[in-house]
Amino acid sequence: MKKIILATILLLLPLILYSQQVIEKIEIAGNERVTQETILYYLSSREGSYFDIELLKRDFRVLWATGFFSDIKIEESDGSTGKIVKITVEENPIIKEITYKTGKKLKENDIVDKLKENDEYILPYSYYSPHKIQKIQSRIEELLLEKGLQSGEVKVATNKKGKNEVEVVFDIKEGPKTKVGEVVFEGNPKLLPSVLIGGMKENKKHGLLSWITGKDTFKKNKLNEDMASLKRRYQEHGYMEATIGEPRMEEITKRSIFLKKQKMMKIIIPVDAGYRYMVGEVKIEGNKIINTKYLRDLVKLEEGKVYNIKAREKAIEKIGELYRDAGYLWAQVMPVESLDPKNKKVNVTFNIHEGEVAYLNRLEFKGNTYTKDKVIRREMLVTEGARFSFAWFKDSIRRMQQLGLVELEGEPDIRPSPENPTHLDVTMSVKELQRNNIQFSAGYSGYQGTFISLGYSTVNFLGAGEKLDITVQHGKRIKNYIFGFSEPYFLDYPITLGFNIYSRYIVYPWLYDRKGKGIDFIFGARIKGYWKTNVSFGYEDVEIDFPGEEGEEIDPIYSLMYGLRNYAISSISWSVYRSTVDHPLTPTSGTMYLASCQFAGTFLGGDIDMLKPRFEWTFYKPVVSNHVVGLHLQYSLIKPIRDSQIPYWERFYLGGERSIRGYDIYTIGPRSERGTNIGGEKSLVLNAEYIVPVGGPLYAILFHDAGNAYAKEQKINFKNLFTSTGLELRIFVPALRVPFRLIFSYNNRKIYASDTNYSFRFAIGTTF
Repeated sequence: MKKIILATILLLLPLILYSQQVIEKIEIAGNERVTQETILYYLSSREGSYFDIELLKRDFRVLWATGFFSDIKIEESDGSTGKIVKITVEENPIIKEITYKTGKKLKENDIVDKLKENDEYILPYSYYSPHKIQKIQSRIEELLLEKGLQSGEVKVATNKKGKNEVEVVFDIKEGPKTKVGEVVFEGNPKLLPSVLIGGMKENKKHGLLSWITGKDTFKKNKLNEDMASLKRRYQEHGYMEATIGEPRMEEITKRSIFLKKQKMMKIIIPVDAGYRYMVGEVKIEGNKIINTKYLRDLVKLEEGKVYNIKAREKAIEKIGELYRDAGYLWAQVMPVESLDPKNKKVNVTFNIHEGEVAYLNRLEFKGNTYTKDKVIRREMLVTEGARFSFAWFKDSIRRMQQLGLVELEGEPDIRPSPENPTHLDVTMSVKELQRNNIQFSAGYSGYQGTFISLGYSTVNFLGAGEKLDITVQHGKRIKNYIFGFSEPYFLDYPITLGFNIYSRYIVYPWLYDRKGKGIDFIFGARIKGYWKTNVSFGYEDVEIDFPGEEGEEIDPIYSLMYGLRNYAISSISWSVYRSTVDHPLTPTSGTMYLASCQFAGTFLGGDIDMLKPRFEWTFYKPVVSNHVVGLHLQYSLIKPIRDSQIPYWERFYLGGERSIRGYDIYTIGPRSERGTNIGGEKSLVLNAEYIVPVGGPLYAILFHDAGNAYAKEQKINFKNLFTSTGLELRIFVPALRVPFRLIFSYNNRKIYASDTNYSFRFAIGTTF
């Protein structure tokens, strides 16, 4: 036995000695740009270490993954004291230049953005890799399909530019776009074709609307998404077991909306709607803190009605939102559907896992270097240590942005506290807006005429939201001198105190010249939530000059209406309003309600007795692709007190970019026998805007304005309105906190016979 063991050891000894051989030397050949040190850095094998064939195989894979080489060969030979490892490489060439030969429909920026998005972008002077080039080619082909360029192709050429340098050229032939000529449903569709086509998101039949939205282009790579949307459309109408077959395509010739014959694609989709299911039993289980009946009212699925998965999903959303608003951020709503094929009903149970209540542990702000923390923190409805209501948190962000001092930069960072997972640490990154406006300017606007202005205004004077305004403005129609200050949180309470001292000289073209010197004292307070109120006391000495050159006869209507040229007006104004509009300069969502009334009386020290109520409503809502719809309605009236007469300079004169923007300022209103605009005692203004962000500070706005000013005896008549419809280009200048505007409009009525229905004007500010 001992002899057998000894013989076995003697036989295995050479293998053991061989396996323990060391690497005597590592030789590298063929490298030019890639240094020997770089190659050795990627190797796990080292001179003096044990020779391991498996480790060398791994080194081969690592070197190949670098993309530096087009060929690698590793050889081993016997040396005097161990193994000699020789690594021979052939380097990939350097990409000296990358060229994308594109057409009109697919731009180079589109390609670069897509490659960066997928981390596939390569830079000049990187190593050429056939694998990477092929991936880029495939990505460009995907982009062509996304844009409906079905016949597009991508060819790649590699041209030598020097020693081991190449130029890579992607030659992109777009080919024509293929339109969807017809969409046909065969089999057992049951629903109307118009309903089904409405469920397809990308491949829509060629028509005026689909052409405008760009959805009439045939996109083969989007067909699977459309088939999924189509199945969902069936389930929204109760066909829970509907099946959608593989679509077929046929090329047809059809006239476009421009009556031009062209080749289009006909999509034939086999469908089997199956049976329609009704709502069966609806149950809610697992809820403890919220009443079952209240939750059931949020589910708009009525027994016996057609089952609709959209209603199911809205119910999940509403129930989840209700729990999040109550502080149960981790609440889960899981619907379980059970189909009853015999009775053609869907029984659904909403299983609710409430989870635990979330509390706000720590709230931090980053990015506010000048604005004090307390200015932002006092707008937060959720305080540290309190229950974290998601609704209150969203309202807090809106209130913060309403200040116009900072805006949210990115999403808030909300994460569980390391000490207690039910307590949240929230970090909000904000960006401070331009707070100071030091302006020396000259220009022209419809209301001010030509002017020169020097002013300083700030909405954050000492970092706590204080507003300071100093203005000196001199122009053809206006001379305006203002000094004003307001404190929004007096003694850290939500109370506003402020004042304005002013001297103004304003020329109202074709009407009168008004000079006034006065002072306003302002008091404001937050009532609750978004509700606020303001009360102000104002006193002003006014002097009126009639229009016209010296010696020119003026309209006697002025003297008949109110002959006093020098008067004092002393008044108290009160307003209450609620605003959820998210931003004072570039709003995208929210609603504002306002009711105000100015009361002027002789017992206050003035010469006029009157009431001037005003009611206002503003609404913004985001729609598709960051577009925003804005609506505005304002109704104003003026009423004398006792036997006082309403002076014509206190009446309403519409027209101009602040009311009905296509008309000249102050031109709309009731007129005397001689055609003089005498102003209305009531006015109605409606504004509608469709706001499209074009890029950067530029916005394109489709607008429609309507309104009129009426005499006391006139009734408001919607058929008797001046309307203005058109396009506005608005450039927002952050440093000035106002936008510049170019307005093109069509007006439905002419003020004077010599007027045209079309107008163009330049303006500053906003309409509402």
